[in-house]
Amino acid sequence: MTNVVATAATQPFFSALGTRSTARLLALSEVVVCPRGAELFEAGELAQDLFLVVEGKVKLTRPNSGTASHRESLLWLMGPGDMFGELSLVDGGTRSTTATTLTSASLLRVPGPGLNSLVQSQHDVALALLERLSERLRRSDNATAHFVTGGIPSRLAFILLDLAERFGRVDPASGHLVVTHDLTQQELAQAVGSSRETVSKALADFAQRGWITARSRSVVVKSLKGLRGFAG
Repeated sequence: MTNVVATAATQPFFSALGTRSTARLLALSEVVVCPRGAELFEAGELAQDLFLVVEGKVKLTRPNSGTASHRESLLWLMGPGDMFGELSLVDGGTRSTTATTLTSASLLRVPGPGLNSLVQSQHDVALALLERLSERLRRSDNATAHFVTGGIPSRLAFILLDLAERFGRVDPASGHLVVTHDLTQQELAQAVGSSRETVSKALADFAQRGWITARSRSVVVKSLKGLRGFAG
């Protein structure tokens, strides 16, 4: 547990805080260790906590009752350094998404009342939260722009580029970018608003063009240029 807290304190959100605010926030927080597939909260529940991912990945999904084929949409994939749950705390509403661990994960859970009190007394905490919210909004705007104008293959290329930027690691032997995203093809389909079959065909097309090699829950990116040109 101590290692989780120490790792959390080095992440971007805490780096924007002073020593006093960091200590107070960590004192409020509870370490949560979850296996893969654990539900942290469900859409429609009253918002009570903010979560910060320290290790692992968490997916945020929303029920999609408008279509029979896609039972839910995958809105966000959270990794180390990402926080979620803050929007509902700010507006006092209910959860708009369901949060489920995609891998085994370690998180910090910050109680809403304690966080709100800290925001009012420590301006650096408020500014750090605004910075993270602004970053999320920027990413959301970029995704919306691509999804409005692009087809399914274009959306998929955009998603792969985003995953590569956030989770990619260069393989020293090949020089290629290995992206362990931990998503199934069905989950990739939920992220682009399509079917697994369509996503599978698009991945095969990208592979034929020499841009990627698709693997189970990962992808090797051989040409960022090719994906960028296709994403638009």
